[in-house]
Amino acid sequence: MPQVINTNILSLNALRNLNKTQNDLTTAIQRLSSGLRINSAKDDAAGIAVATRMTTQIGGLTTAIRNANDGISVSQTAEGAMAEMTTNLNRAHDLAVQAASYNTSTDRNSLNQEVSQILDEMSRIVNQTRFNGQKILAGGFSGDFQVGSFVNETINVSVSNMSPTNMGVSTEYSTVSGLTNAQLAGRIAVSYNVALGGTASLNGTDLGNAVSAQTVSQTKIDQINAVTSSTAVNAFGFGNGLVGSSYASAGVTATAIDGLAAGSLSINGVAIGAVAAATSLTTVADNLVSAINSLQSQTGVTAVKVGTPDGATATQEAVVLINRTGAAISLTANSSVDAGITSFFSNGTTSVSAGSNGAIVLNGSLNALTQTYDGSTTGASLIGISSSTTTLANAVLSAQSVTSTASANLSMLVFESALDTINSERSVLGAKLNRMDAVVRNLSNTVENITSARSRIQDADFAQETANMTKAQILQQAGVAMVAQANQIPQTVLSLLK
Repeated sequence: MPQVINTNILSLNALRNLNKTQNDLTTAIQRLSSGLRINSAKDDAAGIAVATRMTTQIGGLTTAIRNANDGISVSQTAEGAMAEMTTNLNRAHDLAVQAASYNTSTDRNSLNQEVSQILDEMSRIVNQTRFNGQKILAGGFSGDFQVGSFVNETINVSVSNMSPTNMGVSTEYSTVSGLTNAQLAGRIAVSYNVALGGTASLNGTDLGNAVSAQTVSQTKIDQINAVTSSTAVNAFGFGNGLVGSSYASAGVTATAIDGLAAGSLSINGVAIGAVAAATSLTTVADNLVSAINSLQSQTGVTAVKVGTPDGATATQEAVVLINRTGAAISLTANSSVDAGITSFFSNGTTSVSAGSNGAIVLNGSLNALTQTYDGSTTGASLIGISSSTTTLANAVLSAQSVTSTASANLSMLVFESALDTINSERSVLGAKLNRMDAVVRNLSNTVENITSARSRIQDADFAQETANMTKAQILQQAGVAMVAQANQIPQTVLSLLK
Protein backbone atom coordinates (compact mmCIF):
# COMPACT_ATOMS: atom_id res chain seq x y z
CA MET A 1 0.00 0.00 0.00
CA PRO A 2 1.57 3.34 -0.98
CA GLN A 3 2.24 5.89 1.72
CA VAL A 4 0.55 9.18 0.77
CA ILE A 5 -0.26 12.44 2.49
CA ASN A 6 -2.70 14.25 0.17
CA THR A 7 -5.42 11.58 0.28
CA ASN A 8 -6.31 9.75 3.48
CA ILE A 9 -8.48 6.90 2.21
CA LEU A 10 -8.83 5.27 5.62
CA SER A 11 -10.08 8.49 7.15
CA LEU A 12 -12.62 8.98 4.37
CA ASN A 13 -13.90 5.41 4.81
CA ALA A 14 -14.20 5.77 8.57
CA LEU A 15 -15.96 9.12 8.14
CA ARG A 16 -18.46 7.64 5.65
CA ASN A 17 -19.34 4.82 8.04
CA LEU A 18 -19.62 7.30 10.90
CA ASN A 19 -22.10 9.39 8.88
CA LYS A 20 -24.19 6.30 8.09
CA THR A 21 -24.19 5.35 11.77
CA GLN A 22 -25.29 8.85 12.73
CA ASN A 23 -28.17 8.68 10.19
CA ASP A 24 -29.26 5.33 11.63
CA LEU A 25 -29.04 6.77 15.14
CA THR A 26 -31.12 9.80 14.06
CA THR A 27 -33.81 7.56 12.52
CA ALA A 28 -33.97 5.35 15.62
CA ILE A 29 -34.23 8.35 17.94
CA GLN A 30 -36.92 9.93 15.71
CA ARG A 31 -38.99 6.75 15.68
CA LEU A 32 -38.63 6.24 19.42
CA SER A 33 -39.55 9.83 20.17
CA SER A 34 -42.61 9.89 17.82
CA GLY A 35 -43.70 6.28 18.21
CA LEU A 36 -44.11 6.06 14.43
CA ARG A 37 -42.20 3.94 11.97
CA ILE A 38 -43.26 6.25 9.14
CA ASN A 39 -42.51 9.90 9.90
CA SER A 40 -42.26 11.07 6.32
CA ALA A 41 -42.94 9.72 2.85
CA LYS A 42 -39.27 8.70 2.44
CA ASP A 43 -39.63 6.23 5.31
CA ASP A 44 -42.18 4.11 3.34
CA ALA A 45 -43.76 5.64 0.23
CA ALA A 46 -46.36 2.89 -0.26
CA GLY A 47 -47.01 2.44 3.44
CA ILE A 48 -47.78 6.10 4.06
CA ALA A 49 -50.44 6.05 1.29
CA VAL A 50 -52.16 3.02 2.81
CA ALA A 51 -51.92 4.42 6.34
CA THR A 52 -53.36 7.78 5.22
CA ARG A 53 -56.39 6.11 3.60
CA MET A 54 -56.93 4.08 6.75
CA THR A 55 -56.73 7.23 8.87
CA THR A 56 -59.43 8.83 6.70
CA GLN A 57 -61.65 5.76 7.02
CA ILE A 58 -61.17 5.58 10.78
CA GLY A 59 -62.14 9.23 11.13
CA GLY A 60 -65.26 8.71 9.01
CA LEU A 61 -66.31 5.62 10.94
CA THR A 62 -65.77 7.37 14.27
CA THR A 63 -68.07 10.17 13.12
CA ALA A 64 -70.55 7.57 11.84
CA ILE A 65 -70.67 6.07 15.33
CA ARG A 66 -71.66 9.47 16.70
CA ASN A 67 -74.29 9.78 13.97
CA ALA A 68 -75.73 6.36 14.81
CA ASN A 69 -75.86 7.35 18.46
CA ASP A 70 -77.83 10.43 17.40
CA GLY A 71 -80.29 8.10 15.65
CA ILE A 72 -80.53 6.07 18.84
CA SER A 73 -81.18 9.24 20.81
CA VAL A 74 -84.00 10.28 18.45
CA SER A 75 -85.62 6.85 18.70
CA GLN A 76 -85.25 6.75 22.49
CA THR A 77 -86.73 10.23 22.83
CA ALA A 78 -89.74 9.33 20.69
CA GLU A 79 -90.23 5.92 22.28
CA GLY A 80 -90.03 7.35 25.78
CA ALA A 81 -92.72 9.91 24.96
CA MET A 82 -94.90 7.18 23.45
CA ALA A 83 -94.47 5.09 26.58
CA GLU A 84 -95.95 7.94 28.60
CA MET A 85 -98.75 8.30 26.04
CA THR A 86 -99.48 4.59 26.45
CA THR A 87 -99.78 5.01 30.20
CA ASN A 88 -102.19 7.90 29.71
CA LEU A 89 -104.27 6.00 27.15
CA ASN A 90 -104.55 2.98 29.41
CA ARG A 91 -105.88 5.24 32.15
CA ALA A 92 -108.32 6.87 29.69
CA HIS A 93 -109.50 3.44 28.58
CA ASP A 94 -110.11 2.43 32.20
CA LEU A 95 -112.19 5.56 32.69
CA ALA A 96 -114.17 4.85 29.51
CA VAL A 97 -114.90 1.32 30.71
CA GLN A 98 -116.09 2.74 34.02
CA ALA A 99 -118.24 5.36 32.29
CA ALA A 100 -119.82 2.77 29.99
CA SER A 101 -121.29 1.05 33.03
CA TYR A 102 -124.27 2.41 34.95
CA ASN A 103 -123.37 5.85 36.27
CA THR A 104 -125.13 9.11 36.96
CA SER A 105 -124.49 12.07 34.69
CA THR A 106 -122.55 13.69 37.53
CA ASP A 107 -120.28 10.66 37.79
CA ARG A 108 -119.70 10.60 34.05
CA ASN A 109 -118.91 14.31 34.00
CA SER A 110 -116.30 13.75 36.69
CA LEU A 111 -114.80 10.88 34.71
CA ASN A 112 -114.90 12.96 31.55
CA GLN A 113 -112.93 15.76 33.20
CA GLU A 114 -110.04 13.39 33.82
CA VAL A 115 -110.30 12.00 30.28
CA SER A 116 -110.15 15.55 28.94
CA GLN A 117 -107.05 16.28 31.00
CA ILE A 118 -105.42 13.08 29.78
CA LEU A 119 -106.06 14.00 26.15
CA ASP A 120 -104.71 17.51 26.76
CA GLU A 121 -101.59 16.03 28.33
CA MET A 122 -101.12 13.75 25.33
CA SER A 123 -101.33 16.77 23.04
CA ARG A 124 -98.72 18.53 25.18
CA ILE A 125 -96.40 15.52 25.02
CA VAL A 126 -96.72 15.37 21.24
CA ASN A 127 -96.09 19.09 20.75
CA GLN A 128 -93.21 19.39 23.21
CA THR A 129 -91.24 16.26 22.38
CA ARG A 130 -88.23 17.55 20.45
CA PHE A 131 -84.76 16.47 19.42
CA ASN A 132 -82.21 19.15 18.61
CA GLY A 133 -85.05 21.66 18.57
CA GLN A 134 -87.14 19.72 16.05
CA LYS A 135 -90.55 18.22 16.87
CA ILE A 136 -90.51 14.48 16.31
CA LEU A 137 -94.08 13.44 17.18
CA ALA A 138 -96.19 16.36 15.95
CA GLY A 139 -96.41 15.99 12.20
CA GLY A 140 -93.97 13.11 12.13
CA PHE A 141 -90.20 12.95 11.72
CA SER A 142 -87.90 11.49 9.10
CA GLY A 143 -84.11 11.72 9.03
CA ASP A 144 -81.27 9.91 7.28
CA PHE A 145 -78.30 9.18 9.53
CA GLN A 146 -74.91 8.62 7.89
CA VAL A 147 -73.58 5.41 9.43
CA GLY A 148 -70.63 4.78 7.12
CA SER A 149 -67.54 6.57 5.84
CA PHE A 150 -68.68 6.54 2.21
CA VAL A 151 -71.53 8.11 0.22
CA ASN A 152 -75.13 6.88 0.74
CA GLU A 153 -74.29 4.65 3.70
CA THR A 154 -77.35 5.86 5.61
CA ILE A 155 -80.17 4.53 7.78
CA ASN A 156 -83.51 6.30 7.92
CA VAL A 157 -85.21 6.88 11.25
CA SER A 158 -88.82 7.97 10.92
CA VAL A 159 -91.63 8.58 13.39
CA SER A 160 -95.26 8.77 12.36
CA ASN A 161 -97.51 11.67 13.22
CA MET A 162 -98.69 10.77 16.72
CA SER A 163 -100.92 13.79 17.25
CA PRO A 164 -104.25 12.93 18.94
CA THR A 165 -105.95 14.71 16.05
CA ASN A 166 -104.40 12.17 13.68
CA MET A 167 -105.48 9.01 15.50
CA GLY A 168 -108.92 7.46 15.72
CA VAL A 169 -111.27 5.41 13.58
CA SER A 170 -113.09 6.28 10.39
CA THR A 171 -114.99 4.85 7.47
CA GLU A 172 -114.23 6.19 4.03
CA TYR A 173 -114.88 5.24 0.43
CA SER A 174 -113.14 5.57 -2.91
CA THR A 175 -114.38 5.66 -6.47
CA VAL A 176 -113.48 3.40 -9.36
CA SER A 177 -113.23 5.23 -12.67
CA GLY A 178 -116.61 5.68 -14.29
CA LEU A 179 -118.64 5.21 -11.11
CA THR A 180 -120.84 7.64 -9.22
CA ASN A 181 -120.78 7.95 -5.44
CA ALA A 182 -123.53 6.80 -3.14
CA GLN A 183 -123.73 6.24 0.62
CA LEU A 184 -125.91 3.97 2.71
CA ALA A 185 -126.22 4.16 6.49
CA GLY A 186 -127.23 1.62 9.08
CA ARG A 187 -127.21 -2.17 9.19
CA ILE A 188 -126.91 -3.41 5.62
CA ALA A 189 -126.15 -7.08 5.16
CA VAL A 190 -127.73 -8.01 1.86
CA SER A 191 -127.24 -6.93 -1.71
CA TYR A 192 -130.29 -4.67 -1.86
CA ASN A 193 -131.87 -2.08 0.38
CA VAL A 194 -135.47 -0.94 -0.05
CA ALA A 195 -138.04 0.67 2.18
CA LEU A 196 -140.31 -1.57 4.21
CA GLY A 197 -142.97 -2.89 1.88
CA GLY A 198 -141.16 -1.61 -1.20
CA THR A 199 -139.74 -3.63 -4.05
CA ALA A 200 -136.33 -4.21 -5.56
CA SER A 201 -135.12 -5.90 -8.71
CA LEU A 202 -132.04 -7.95 -9.39
CA ASN A 203 -130.78 -8.39 -12.97
CA GLY A 204 -134.11 -6.95 -14.10
CA THR A 205 -136.27 -9.41 -12.11
CA ASP A 206 -138.62 -8.17 -9.37
CA LEU A 207 -137.68 -9.58 -5.96
CA GLY A 208 -141.05 -8.76 -4.41
CA ASN A 209 -141.78 -6.91 -1.20
CA ALA A 210 -139.01 -6.59 1.34
CA VAL A 211 -139.78 -7.49 4.93
CA SER A 212 -137.07 -5.21 6.34
CA ALA A 213 -134.59 -2.81 4.86
CA GLN A 214 -132.17 -3.05 7.76
CA THR A 215 -132.08 -6.65 8.96
CA VAL A 216 -131.04 -9.89 7.31
CA SER A 217 -133.90 -12.37 7.35
CA GLN A 218 -134.74 -15.74 5.93
CA THR A 219 -137.57 -14.00 4.08
CA LYS A 220 -135.06 -12.08 2.00
CA ILE A 221 -133.11 -15.23 1.30
CA ASP A 222 -136.31 -16.94 0.17
CA GLN A 223 -137.26 -13.97 -2.01
CA ILE A 224 -133.94 -14.03 -3.81
CA ASN A 225 -133.93 -17.78 -4.31
CA ALA A 226 -137.54 -17.74 -5.59
CA VAL A 227 -136.40 -15.99 -8.77
CA THR A 228 -133.04 -17.74 -9.23
CA SER A 229 -134.01 -19.19 -12.60
CA SER A 230 -134.47 -15.74 -14.15
CA THR A 231 -131.79 -13.80 -12.24
CA ALA A 232 -129.00 -16.40 -12.12
CA VAL A 233 -128.79 -15.41 -8.45
CA ASN A 234 -129.04 -17.50 -5.32
CA ALA A 235 -128.74 -16.60 -1.65
CA PHE A 236 -127.78 -18.57 1.44
CA GLY A 237 -127.51 -17.84 5.16
CA PHE A 238 -124.80 -18.70 7.66
CA GLY A 239 -126.74 -18.83 10.92
CA ASN A 240 -125.01 -15.75 12.32
CA GLY A 241 -127.12 -13.00 10.81
CA LEU A 242 -125.20 -12.83 7.55
CA VAL A 243 -126.45 -13.60 4.11
CA GLY A 244 -124.51 -14.51 0.99
CA SER A 245 -125.85 -13.85 -2.47
CA SER A 246 -124.34 -14.65 -5.82
CA TYR A 247 -125.30 -12.75 -8.91
CA ALA A 248 -124.30 -12.97 -12.58
CA SER A 249 -124.14 -10.70 -15.60
CA ALA A 250 -122.40 -10.92 -18.96
CA GLY A 251 -120.75 -14.18 -18.00
CA VAL A 252 -119.36 -12.96 -14.68
CA THR A 253 -120.65 -14.20 -11.33
CA ALA A 254 -119.57 -12.92 -7.91
CA THR A 255 -120.65 -13.79 -4.39
CA ALA A 256 -120.65 -12.18 -0.95
CA ILE A 257 -119.54 -15.07 1.27
CA ASP A 258 -118.46 -16.27 4.65
CA GLY A 259 -117.48 -19.68 3.35
CA LEU A 260 -118.36 -21.31 0.04
CA ALA A 261 -119.24 -24.80 -1.11
CA ALA A 262 -117.53 -26.18 -4.20
CA GLY A 263 -119.35 -25.04 -7.32
CA SER A 264 -121.41 -22.39 -5.52
CA LEU A 265 -119.33 -19.66 -7.12
CA SER A 266 -118.63 -19.63 -10.82
CA ILE A 267 -116.80 -17.14 -12.96
CA ASN A 268 -117.32 -17.13 -16.71
CA GLY A 269 -118.89 -20.55 -16.44
CA VAL A 270 -115.97 -22.07 -14.50
CA ALA A 271 -116.88 -23.46 -11.07
CA ILE A 272 -114.63 -22.30 -8.25
CA GLY A 273 -113.56 -24.82 -5.62
CA ALA A 274 -114.74 -24.85 -2.03
CA VAL A 275 -113.70 -22.01 0.28
CA ALA A 276 -113.92 -22.91 3.94
CA ALA A 277 -115.56 -20.55 6.41
CA ALA A 278 -113.25 -19.23 9.09
CA THR A 279 -113.33 -17.01 12.13
CA SER A 280 -110.68 -14.83 10.48
CA LEU A 281 -111.98 -12.64 7.67
CA THR A 282 -108.46 -12.36 6.32
CA THR A 283 -108.22 -16.15 6.05
CA VAL A 284 -111.50 -16.37 4.15
CA ALA A 285 -110.42 -13.61 1.77
CA ASP A 286 -107.02 -15.19 1.19
CA ASN A 287 -108.59 -18.58 0.53
CA LEU A 288 -111.05 -17.06 -1.92
CA VAL A 289 -108.32 -15.19 -3.81
CA SER A 290 -106.28 -18.39 -4.10
CA ALA A 291 -109.27 -20.39 -5.29
CA ILE A 292 -110.16 -17.83 -7.97
CA ASN A 293 -106.62 -17.25 -9.21
CA SER A 294 -105.92 -20.97 -9.48
CA LEU A 295 -108.40 -20.96 -12.39
CA GLN A 296 -107.31 -17.64 -13.87
CA SER A 297 -106.29 -19.16 -17.20
CA GLN A 298 -109.81 -20.55 -17.64
CA THR A 299 -111.87 -17.63 -16.36
CA GLY A 300 -109.82 -14.69 -17.57
CA VAL A 301 -110.44 -13.12 -14.16
CA THR A 302 -107.85 -12.01 -11.63
CA ALA A 303 -108.69 -11.60 -7.93
CA VAL A 304 -106.88 -9.31 -5.51
CA LYS A 305 -107.60 -8.64 -1.85
CA VAL A 306 -108.03 -5.20 -0.34
CA GLY A 307 -108.73 -4.27 3.25
CA THR A 308 -106.97 -5.06 6.51
CA PRO A 309 -106.59 -1.47 7.73
CA ASP A 310 -103.18 -0.73 9.17
CA GLY A 311 -102.85 -0.47 12.93
CA ALA A 312 -105.84 -2.53 14.01
CA THR A 313 -107.48 -5.92 13.63
CA ALA A 314 -109.39 -6.14 10.39
CA THR A 315 -113.14 -6.41 10.70
CA GLN A 316 -113.73 -6.42 6.96
CA GLU A 317 -112.07 -7.72 3.86
CA ALA A 318 -112.87 -7.35 0.20
CA VAL A 319 -111.87 -9.29 -2.90
CA VAL A 320 -111.82 -7.31 -6.13
CA LEU A 321 -112.43 -9.23 -9.36
CA ILE A 322 -111.02 -7.79 -12.57
CA ASN A 323 -112.47 -9.27 -15.75
CA ARG A 324 -110.17 -8.84 -18.72
CA THR A 325 -113.18 -8.95 -21.07
CA GLY A 326 -114.56 -5.75 -19.49
CA ALA A 327 -117.85 -7.36 -18.44
CA ALA A 328 -119.36 -6.12 -15.17
CA ILE A 329 -122.00 -7.08 -12.64
CA SER A 330 -125.47 -5.67 -13.15
CA LEU A 331 -127.53 -5.00 -10.03
CA THR A 332 -130.58 -2.78 -9.74
CA ALA A 333 -131.69 -1.30 -6.39
CA ASN A 334 -134.31 1.28 -5.50
CA SER A 335 -134.43 4.57 -7.36
CA SER A 336 -132.59 6.53 -4.69
CA VAL A 337 -129.37 4.62 -5.24
CA ASP A 338 -127.49 4.00 -8.48
CA ALA A 339 -127.21 0.51 -9.88
CA GLY A 340 -124.49 -1.69 -8.53
CA ILE A 341 -124.97 -0.96 -4.83
CA THR A 342 -124.12 -3.67 -2.33
CA SER A 343 -122.91 -3.50 1.25
CA PHE A 344 -121.42 -5.83 3.83
CA PHE A 345 -121.00 -3.54 6.85
CA SER A 346 -123.31 -3.23 9.82
CA ASN A 347 -123.59 -1.29 13.08
CA GLY A 348 -122.05 1.82 11.61
CA THR A 349 -121.90 4.09 8.63
CA THR A 350 -121.45 2.18 5.41
CA SER A 351 -119.92 3.88 2.43
CA VAL A 352 -119.80 2.40 -1.03
CA SER A 353 -119.25 3.60 -4.54
CA ALA A 354 -121.29 2.34 -7.45
CA GLY A 355 -122.33 3.20 -10.95
CA SER A 356 -124.27 2.12 -13.99
CA ASN A 357 -121.67 -0.46 -14.97
CA GLY A 358 -122.29 -2.31 -11.71
CA ALA A 359 -118.74 -2.13 -10.39
CA ILE A 360 -118.55 -1.83 -6.61
CA VAL A 361 -115.99 -0.40 -4.22
CA LEU A 362 -116.16 -0.81 -0.46
CA ASN A 363 -113.43 0.67 1.68
CA GLY A 364 -112.88 0.92 5.41
CA SER A 365 -110.12 2.31 7.51
CA LEU A 366 -108.98 2.50 11.11
CA ASN A 367 -106.69 5.08 12.68
CA ALA A 368 -107.63 7.47 9.88
CA LEU A 369 -105.74 5.34 7.36
CA THR A 370 -107.72 4.85 4.18
CA GLN A 371 -107.74 1.62 2.19
CA THR A 372 -108.60 2.34 -1.42
CA TYR A 373 -108.95 0.47 -4.66
CA ASP A 374 -108.82 2.49 -7.82
CA GLY A 375 -108.63 1.52 -11.48
CA SER A 376 -109.85 2.38 -14.94
CA THR A 377 -111.18 -1.01 -15.99
CA THR A 378 -114.94 -1.35 -16.38
CA GLY A 379 -114.75 -5.07 -15.75
CA ALA A 380 -114.20 -4.72 -12.03
CA SER A 381 -116.42 -6.09 -9.30
CA LEU A 382 -116.07 -6.74 -5.62
CA ILE A 383 -116.69 -9.60 -3.22
CA GLY A 384 -117.18 -8.39 0.33
CA ILE A 385 -116.47 -10.51 3.39
CA SER A 386 -117.48 -9.19 6.78
CA SER A 387 -118.95 -10.06 10.14
CA SER A 388 -122.22 -8.74 11.50
CA THR A 389 -120.42 -6.98 14.35
CA THR A 390 -118.42 -4.56 12.24
CA THR A 391 -118.34 -1.14 13.88
CA LEU A 392 -116.64 1.78 12.22
CA ALA A 393 -117.28 5.43 13.00
CA ASN A 394 -115.70 8.75 12.25
CA ALA A 395 -113.95 9.72 15.49
CA VAL A 396 -110.57 11.22 16.31
CA LEU A 397 -108.76 10.63 19.58
CA SER A 398 -108.59 14.27 20.63
CA ALA A 399 -112.40 14.69 20.49
CA GLN A 400 -113.40 11.77 22.73
CA SER A 401 -115.61 12.07 25.79
CA VAL A 402 -117.33 9.70 28.20
CA THR A 403 -120.40 11.76 29.06
CA SER A 404 -122.78 9.03 27.89
CA THR A 405 -122.81 5.27 27.48
CA ALA A 406 -122.63 5.60 23.70
CA SER A 407 -119.73 8.05 23.77
CA ALA A 408 -117.93 5.90 26.35
CA ASN A 409 -118.30 2.83 24.13
CA LEU A 410 -116.99 4.76 21.13
CA SER A 411 -114.14 6.14 23.22
CA MET A 412 -113.14 2.63 24.23
CA LEU A 413 -112.88 1.69 20.56
CA VAL A 414 -110.90 4.84 19.76
CA PHE A 415 -108.55 4.40 22.73
CA GLU A 416 -107.92 0.78 21.79
CA SER A 417 -107.23 1.80 18.20
CA ALA A 418 -104.85 4.55 19.35
CA LEU A 419 -103.07 2.11 21.65
CA ASP A 420 -102.63 -0.27 18.72
CA THR A 421 -101.19 2.57 16.66
CA ILE A 422 -98.77 3.64 19.39
CA ASN A 423 -97.75 0.06 20.16
CA SER A 424 -97.09 -0.57 16.49
CA GLU A 425 -94.97 2.57 16.24
CA ARG A 426 -93.06 1.67 19.41
CA SER A 427 -92.35 -1.76 17.95
CA VAL A 428 -90.91 -0.13 14.84
CA LEU A 429 -88.78 2.19 16.96
CA GLY A 430 -87.66 -0.70 19.15
CA ALA A 431 -86.52 -2.61 16.08
CA LYS A 432 -84.74 0.51 14.82
CA LEU A 433 -83.03 0.95 18.20
CA ASN A 434 -81.77 -2.63 18.11
CA ARG A 435 -80.50 -2.10 14.58
CA MET A 436 -78.73 1.12 15.53
CA ASP A 437 -77.14 -0.63 18.52
CA ALA A 438 -75.89 -3.32 16.15
CA VAL A 439 -74.59 -0.61 13.80
CA VAL A 440 -72.62 1.01 16.63
CA ARG A 441 -71.16 -2.34 17.69
CA ASN A 442 -70.18 -3.19 14.12
CA LEU A 443 -68.67 0.23 13.47
CA SER A 444 -66.71 0.07 16.71
CA ASN A 445 -65.38 -3.35 15.76
CA THR A 446 -64.46 -2.10 12.29
CA VAL A 447 -62.65 0.94 13.72
CA GLU A 448 -60.73 -1.34 16.07
CA ASN A 449 -59.64 -3.69 13.29
CA ILE A 450 -58.65 -0.93 10.86
CA THR A 451 -56.76 0.89 13.62
CA SER A 452 -54.89 -2.32 14.37
CA ALA A 453 -54.03 -2.74 10.69
CA ARG A 454 -52.80 0.85 10.46
CA SER A 455 -50.71 0.37 13.58
CA ARG A 456 -48.90 -2.55 12.02
CA ILE A 457 -48.03 -0.35 9.06
CA GLN A 458 -47.01 2.97 10.64
CA ASP A 459 -46.25 2.42 14.33
CA ALA A 460 -42.71 1.89 15.53
CA ASP A 461 -41.59 -1.38 17.10
CA PHE A 462 -39.91 -0.08 20.27
CA ALA A 463 -37.94 -3.25 20.90
CA GLN A 464 -36.48 -3.16 17.41
CA GLU A 465 -35.85 0.58 17.43
CA THR A 466 -34.19 0.43 20.87
CA ALA A 467 -31.84 -2.24 19.58
CA ASN A 468 -31.14 -0.14 16.48
CA MET A 469 -30.38 2.92 18.62
CA THR A 470 -28.04 0.97 20.90
CA LYS A 471 -26.23 -0.46 17.89
CA ALA A 472 -25.94 2.97 16.29
CA GLN A 473 -24.59 4.51 19.51
CA ILE A 474 -21.88 1.84 19.79
CA LEU A 475 -20.96 2.18 16.13
CA GLN A 476 -20.87 5.95 16.52
CA GLN A 477 -18.37 5.73 19.36
CA ALA A 478 -16.28 3.26 17.40
CA GLY A 479 -16.52 5.38 14.26
CA VAL A 480 -15.32 8.51 16.03
CA ALA A 481 -12.35 6.57 17.42
CA MET A 482 -11.51 5.14 14.00
CA VAL A 483 -11.67 8.53 12.32
CA ALA A 484 -9.19 9.79 14.91
CA GLN A 485 -6.91 6.81 14.28
CA ALA A 486 -7.16 7.22 10.51
CA ASN A 487 -6.18 10.87 10.81
CA GLN A 488 -3.01 9.83 12.63
CA ILE A 489 -1.79 7.57 9.81
CA PRO A 490 -0.25 10.39 7.66
CA GLN A 491 1.95 11.24 10.64
CA THR A 492 3.92 8.03 9.99
CA VAL A 493 5.04 9.42 6.64
CA LEU A 494 7.00 12.16 8.45
CA SER A 495 9.38 9.56 9.82
CA LEU A 496 10.61 9.01 6.27
CA LEU A 497 11.76 12.64 6.14
CA LYS A 498 14.07 12.36 9.16
